[in-house]
Amino acid sequence: MHELNLISGNRSCSNTSLIPWLLMQEHELAFHEIRIDLFRSDAIEKLGLYSPSLQVPVLIHDDIKVWDALPICEYLSETFLEQRGWPQHLKKRAAARSVCAELHADFAYFHQQWPMACEAVPARQPDARLEREISRLDAIMYCCRGKFGDGGPWLFGDFSIVDAFMAPFAITLRSHNAEMTEKARAYMDTLLSHPAVLLWLHEARSEHQHAPYAMTG
Repeated sequence: MHELNLISGNRSCSNTSLIPWLLMQEHELAFHEIRIDLFRSDAIEKLGLYSPSLQVPVLIHDDIKVWDALPICEYLSETFLEQRGWPQHLKKRAAARSVCAELHADFAYFHQQWPMACEAVPARQPDARLEREISRLDAIMYCCRGKFGDGGPWLFGDFSIVDAFMAPFAITLRSHNAEMTEKARAYMDTLLSHPAVLLWLHEARSEHQHAPYAMTG
């Protein structure tokens, strides 16, 4: 096994795998990726070789394992990026951590109703609860760009862990043609034009298996 390994899932549906992968691509970290097809009958068996939680993503650095997207990004920032995963300014960093925790812990209904979709999907009117979560995502983009986005095109100026966490949301929002404010839409356009995001989407289109359009919980 290589020094730094990322265990990931399908491009078309594994939103959490995209997050650390994008951060590593942005900072040009050298790593080996092991992709597991989550639709195969032996997926759990393969996950068991790497993942204590039987989920992706997992980062393996020599004999250290880190699982779940947020601690992986924290580990990468601490170990390889000299803490550049977060904004350097204290006020920005505090807000970025708070937003990132919200993106990580909340929006379960969004993910349930609109699972990761890398291509346009049939029009489907969101209900009131989903509308609230979409509005909150819009507000995060709008407020962070307006209040903290000086010095660059990203939510907190320079690219940070928060932008990596926002990427799966941006992909799905665009696929559903969600109504967004002009400022949020402009930020999404920037994020979705990132070369690594374009590469992820290209590879997603080449996969044979795709997540179902709708899931019920």
